[in-house]
Amino acid sequence: MECTLYLTENCNLKCSYCYEGDDKRKKMLSKQNLEKALSFIVHNNPKTEIINLTLLGGEPLLNKKSIYECMDIIEHKYPESKSLFEFHITTNGILLDKEIIELFKENNVDVSISIDGDKRTHNLNRKSKNGQDVYETIIENMKLMQEMSLEFFVRMTVTENNVAFLSENLNYFYNLGIRKFHLGIDHMGNWTEEGLKLLDAQMDKVDQFYLDVLCGVDGAVLNLHDYKIGTFIAKSIPQYCSGGSIGHLIINSSGELFPCGFVVNDDVWNLGTVETGLDRSKFLESARGHVAPKSVCHECDIAFTCSGAKCGFCNYTKTGKLNVHSVQTCKRERILFKHNLFVFKEMYRRKEKRLMQYLKIAKEKDIELSDIMKNIICEEGWMSS
Repeated sequence: MECTLYLTENCNLKCSYCYEGDDKRKKMLSKQNLEKALSFIVHNNPKTEIINLTLLGGEPLLNKKSIYECMDIIEHKYPESKSLFEFHITTNGILLDKEIIELFKENNVDVSISIDGDKRTHNLNRKSKNGQDVYETIIENMKLMQEMSLEFFVRMTVTENNVAFLSENLNYFYNLGIRKFHLGIDHMGNWTEEGLKLLDAQMDKVDQFYLDVLCGVDGAVLNLHDYKIGTFIAKSIPQYCSGGSIGHLIINSSGELFPCGFVVNDDVWNLGTVETGLDRSKFLESARGHVAPKSVCHECDIAFTCSGAKCGFCNYTKTGKLNVHSVQTCKRERILFKHNLFVFKEMYRRKEKRLMQYLKIAKEKDIELSDIMKNIICEEGWMSS
């Protein structure tokens, strides 16, 4: 089960690219709604299935109290389910302190820090509401996490106005001791042709950084390549995510249910509450009203790896249809596909461990390889590997 719980919809930053918009509500998740949300999650989860619970905002650390309460409620009220929970949190890092970091360590919370790069890059889009420069505070808190031995991702949003600094910023963070990177390409922005060319050129440098630096480091991660390896190896049919099912839900700070973070607080996609339960018929009704008769994605050669054929609600925010991607999505995904293909070919040529391990598992489990992976192997002439 995958569930995102909004601890607050307020934020102490005003990021130019935030898909939640400028009109954020200041509402905090109450203890009463927290208890109801956790009850809903536990009682709707199969007894042995992992519960991936993401604590989000707004800025979730504006409501630290609910984080402590969440851990306490699970430990004392649902001890039989405690081992099933895997916690994740995305924060801008401003309000981190020793106590909350220790809590994250004790509960194995997977932490992501939203920070776009060096000070120049970060301050282009991530500005505080009160006008203060908070960059050094974030960096100091990241160093504190390192001192306390808490690993974390840096989550960099790549936009047209900062893409020129992408590879430079990866090296900047690497030199600060960061080994886990999540690059989020700005799906909501309107990229120009020049911006897309810059993205393509920067990805050349990102590819080399990944191949020459990160691949040889155990535990290092770059999402744009590492999270795509599986999709390139195994033969599969493109499928949209399960958002809106009981196994994939968003709970806002009022306890209302939504299928995806892209449509939180959109009444069209309000599927009930943690008290009344999930209204599956409402989801089906809304989905039917926002599906085009035909999608071009099923005929596309990169549909197996493209977000346009997987993330229906991202499509919805751009085109109003779940199964119709924007032209920009297609162009961006074509660029990313090209770079994935180059990297995986090179990894196979070098017999990089992280790729070869996937191939070994596929062979052991008799998983059919994708046509692309078969072609990569044939081109290298190593079919026996």
